[in-house]
Amino acid sequence: MRIAPSDSSYKTFCDILTGYRLAAVITQTVKSGIIDLVGQDGCSEADIIEATGIKAEEGARFLDLLARNGILERYDNCLYLSQFSRKYLFRGSDSNQLGVLEFEQILAGTWNGLDTILHKGQGALAADKSAQEYADRLNLFQSAMHEAAIIRSKELWDAFPPVADTGVIIDIGAGDGTYLTEFTARHPRWQAIACDLAEVVEQIKNRAITTHACNLLDPEELDGFIARYKGSASIVVASNIIHCYSKQEITAILEQIKEIVHQDGLLVIHDFFIDGNSFGALYDLHMMVNTYNGRAYSFDETMQMLANAGFIHTDVMELPSYSHAVIASRKRRTMQKPDLIFQLRHKALALGFFEAAVIDPASIAVEPWVKAKCTYGCMFYGKKWSCPPHSLTGDEFKELLGCYSKAVVVAGQPPLPDFQRRLLELEAAAFLTGCKKAMVFTGGPCTWCDSCPENQCRFPEKRRPSLESCGCDVFALAESCGIPVQPIKSSADFVQYVGLLLIE
Repeated sequence: MRIAPSDSSYKTFCDILTGYRLAAVITQTVKSGIIDLVGQDGCSEADIIEATGIKAEEGARFLDLLARNGILERYDNCLYLSQFSRKYLFRGSDSNQLGVLEFEQILAGTWNGLDTILHKGQGALAADKSAQEYADRLNLFQSAMHEAAIIRSKELWDAFPPVADTGVIIDIGAGDGTYLTEFTARHPRWQAIACDLAEVVEQIKNRAITTHACNLLDPEELDGFIARYKGSASIVVASNIIHCYSKQEITAILEQIKEIVHQDGLLVIHDFFIDGNSFGALYDLHMMVNTYNGRAYSFDETMQMLANAGFIHTDVMELPSYSHAVIASRKRRTMQKPDLIFQLRHKALALGFFEAAVIDPASIAVEPWVKAKCTYGCMFYGKKWSCPPHSLTGDEFKELLGCYSKAVVVAGQPPLPDFQRRLLELEAAAFLTGCKKAMVFTGGPCTWCDSCPENQCRFPEKRRPSLESCGCDVFALAESCGIPVQPIKSSADFVQYVGLLLIE
């Protein structure tokens, strides 16, 4: 999660500080067998307490907590699995994350050494393991990665552009082949090739997948792999790979990998990126704590490494659960519409807006009372060329919204002139990427001059109407995007502005 600039609530502080408690509760619920006992059909509280051997009073309090927090649901005298638990915690679910849960307990322990890492450097906590310890850790890691990949592979291929009926897909760092299994289930006529360490690919059981053992850091093994599949791949996938290596190592690997990508093929780098969202930044620290030299990279760093390796064009897909896919090709391709939306959101954040949310313009509330409050109560009424009566009427604004299929709501901080300047930069960026109808609406009165002349605006090229002046309920708009907005009660309260980019 990301703490919003406007958020100074003690509730948020408590939620963050005590988050580990709920994780401990979920872990204990699975460990004690409660999830399996409740199962598909539900179970009484008394039967759960008896079967698990927990004490009656303490057990009743624990089960009450599970019901209050949505891990279990209570109906009449029985407890049932919630949809969340049924999907992620129940052993019988195809999407269960029990391996992830177990592996996370190991990782949680290393986070206690964050102080050591910050003072002694990355890798300071790493220690050599025995062959058995390495094997056990690898098995648990592979189990966790498999479970996460079941979810993330569906997200990736759901968002992926349409592909031909036949082709060759190669997964670099394929793990147990989950991404290839999901892809070939959708495209059975494709040839699938999995590349990973020998001890990893030997675990792949899907006979439709061809395996190739290769250590990407071993020049001889990598050369052999490249020579065998040179120019053959329509799609090369590198999922959760680049965060494991240094920039120099990745650049060297990408230069080699380019050779197996067909001239018309695609390279897909699926990972967590440090500027993708707050989870990406946290993942970067996770790699710092738990690996020798792993890290999350920014989109710009990744695209620069791709450019250095000879890839010409890159697009980005934003996936539902925090990850992104950077798609690279050896020649320029037509940018997909969803990628354009992502680029504009990313541009907005890079400009300094702390929120950028995509919405349907048809959902924007336009209310007569908003315009009335501009007319009766605002000192700028009739004095600014961006304010009523010079701005759009509510009906005109509604008609204009009907000309657009997408909108980006942005939130920013004072000073207002900087906020309005950044909005114009965002509009220009949208226009230059092909959105000829791009137009922004600002928050607050126009700031391009101290006072407007009576006859005409001095800066018509910069003048944009405020949302309020057009009858937009800005409070409702912000709340629909998850942006908390409160009336300013004192000079100490946080001030924020909300703007809108309309695009087609």
